[in-house]
Amino acid sequence: MHELAVTEYVFNLVKKQADANKVSHVDKIHLLIGDQCDYVPEIIEEYLQVMSEGTSLAGVKVDAKVKESTVLCKDCGAQFTRHEFKDACPKCGSANLKLNRCTDFIVENIEVS
Repeated sequence: MHELAVTEYVFNLVKKQADANKVSHVDKIHLLIGDQCDYVPEIIEEYLQVMSEGTSLAGVKVDAKVKESTVLCKDCGAQFTRHEFKDACPKCGSANLKLNRCTDFIVENIEVS
């Protein structure tokens, strides 16, 4: 249910830009979502369908890409995604690691017609 608030944010942001630029219809919204956000793109799209009825966003599609968190080895400086290791650096074997959690939520661009 936490998708509702972020969907309202996306809707208001995109609608404001569409109105300001006299866009007749928004076809697609491209999102970049950090893997630590726990947002479900399909739910965001469902909420947008309901919110956008009768507006320039009616029927809008969502294209969401997930940005993975990274891990930094404090010993050798290697950086890798958190899915590329078990419990040690794949380059040097060190367990001296720092997780850089990706909590980004970005409206990258919109497609209009």
